[in-house]
Amino acid sequence: MTERGDNRRAEAEEHAQDGLFGDVPRQAAGRHDEATSATRDVTDKPYVMKISRLTVDKLGIKMYDRVSAVLAEVIANAYDADAERVTVSLPWGVFLDGPGTAYEITVADDGHGMTASEVNSHYLTVGSDRRKRFGKDKSREKDRPVMGRKGIGKLAPFGICETVEVITAGGEATGQGYKVAHLILSLNEILDDTDDEYRPTPGPLDGSWSAERGTTVKLRDFRRKRVPNGAELHRQLCARFGIRRMDWDVEIINTEDTLIPESFHLGELNIDIMPGTRIDLADRSVMTMNGDTLPLSGWLAYSKKPYKDEAMAGVRIYSRGKIVSLTRDFGISAGFHGEYSIRSYLVGEIHAEWLDEGEDLIRSDRQDIIWSSDYGDALKQWGQAIVRELGARGRNSIQKETWKDFEKASNLQTRLEEDAPGDKAFQDSVRQAAKLLVSDKDREAIEDPEHVEKVYQLAKTIGPHRTLLDALHEVAEDSSSPLDIVLGLFQKARIAEMYSLGQVASERIEVLNKLSNLIDDGSTLEQPLQELLEQAPWLLAPEWTPLGMNESLERVRKSFESWYFKQKGVALLTSAINRQSKRPDFVLLHDSGTLWIVEIKRMNYHLTDAEYARAVNYLADLNDFLDQVDALGKQFPVRKLTFIADHTDKLSSVSLSSVANDDRIEIRGWHDLLDDTLRAHRDFLARVDDLKNDGSTP
Repeated sequence: MTERGDNRRAEAEEHAQDGLFGDVPRQAAGRHDEATSATRDVTDKPYVMKISRLTVDKLGIKMYDRVSAVLAEVIANAYDADAERVTVSLPWGVFLDGPGTAYEITVADDGHGMTASEVNSHYLTVGSDRRKRFGKDKSREKDRPVMGRKGIGKLAPFGICETVEVITAGGEATGQGYKVAHLILSLNEILDDTDDEYRPTPGPLDGSWSAERGTTVKLRDFRRKRVPNGAELHRQLCARFGIRRMDWDVEIINTEDTLIPESFHLGELNIDIMPGTRIDLADRSVMTMNGDTLPLSGWLAYSKKPYKDEAMAGVRIYSRGKIVSLTRDFGISAGFHGEYSIRSYLVGEIHAEWLDEGEDLIRSDRQDIIWSSDYGDALKQWGQAIVRELGARGRNSIQKETWKDFEKASNLQTRLEEDAPGDKAFQDSVRQAAKLLVSDKDREAIEDPEHVEKVYQLAKTIGPHRTLLDALHEVAEDSSSPLDIVLGLFQKARIAEMYSLGQVASERIEVLNKLSNLIDDGSTLEQPLQELLEQAPWLLAPEWTPLGMNESLERVRKSFESWYFKQKGVALLTSAINRQSKRPDFVLLHDSGTLWIVEIKRMNYHLTDAEYARAVNYLADLNDFLDQVDALGKQFPVRKLTFIADHTDKLSSVSLSSVANDDRIEIRGWHDLLDDTLRAHRDFLARVDDLKNDGSTP
């Protein structure tokens, strides 16, 4: 810490204590009544915590291991104590246990505070339902719906530090002000204590007087925990609270050395919403199986871009102003239309006070709802229905935003002018083809320059055919068309055929050469072979065309991977492209109603029984998945399994018999694959050569 940083922290501490002790001189505030001090013993005003060491470990250290989660619990306690202003002082963007540092986090509030007796009966009593203890679920003075219930949030600081200091002044005011209770709790002493009772150490201010009520909590002696930077901390804390009150303000101050003082106030998350997708929930409600009507408020929408930050993505569910769950899809099953968009773009906040009234429907760590309860299940069913509604509403909006992204990423207008200057018909046809091709793409795909280029080139291939169709319509509608229209028709047909065939031939020759080189190398591993087959499925299915390669394959991949994880508890990877961190379990391809599991082995590999059995099980799992998701099952009625492996000598007779008797399964060697592909494309490539030899060029 620099001198400036030490000063900043000292100023924050002074500010916190000024709010607690007001105008009382520090000497007076820290001075005990001498007579009382002389006679005090351990039974005079004992601070006693009755708690097992296991409870502290499990409910404090294990449940709260993030700085933002700990701060949220302390801030929530201030809210329940009717505080109007809370000041949190801590260093931003640092590891709290950094070498040569003595960081401190301070949370000071102006709530009603506690007396020494209340410290014992309320604060140091762990695991007691405060609402039952007080006989009501509202705060003492402002009648706020209190957030606390289980009595374990006070242990949260021990998730990140060893020492917690509490300075509080409350009760009835006297001529001297409010009496101060000051205690210091040590995690090491709690865990080392062999008795059921733990007695915190009274602090030097204990028994003194303060002109103001309130509570200050100080955290010290940290484990290796990182404080996020200001922007990240702001998002994390704002996401945890859904409070909108004029009598509530929380300021977070940076005590780390900065040239300009930094702070922010908790407020709403700034989420960019896609126009035309917001659904307000003021007039919505959840209906239970018993006919109970449960009111809601809040909103749901699509974000303008997919959020990867967990504080921004998904739907935050609040009860009594504090987050109780975050969901991306309300547990909806895979395979519905718009599935990818929902899980990528869904945002919103729901306020459901009934989740924290009466029956306890919230997990102890307040990180999720008990969805298996009657009310939880009703909320899940309601959420799945509105997710489908939002999916239908947001489709057009996503298509518009995706098209804007593509136009910008491809520099479309400039390239069309360069490729076909002055030919507006050609430009329009390519534009329309491109718009069709990206209509159901996810926006993240448009961030891939290679993918954008492929879409543009394919649009140029398809575009001339659209021009040809328009010319045919013109001839059909006017029987007196002059000869030049017919000649123009044939010229356009010739150009379309030449361009399309030339483009496809060029790409396929390049792939065939690459495959031949990989095979000739003899030492090629699985990854480049997997990527090549995934990019050129026609190596396995010569009749495959780009028109069949659309967003449906990516939807099936992601849906099947999600389904498999829920069923097996194991992550499955079915693509080799753009996933360099992990090898795929297999490559999933499709063609004209067929889904293809392709198990690819490196050159000269000997396939084993275990590998064969595993792949056959994948095929069975794929069948189960498609049978359960009716829409996808009808789209892909045929499912196959292909092994690309050079040797089968290690397979048992049982496995070989299985291959021979199951027409869904085949094993092919790399040299056989190349020879079959060359034979299948021989006529096609000869046709391209004939067109070139005619002397015509597109």
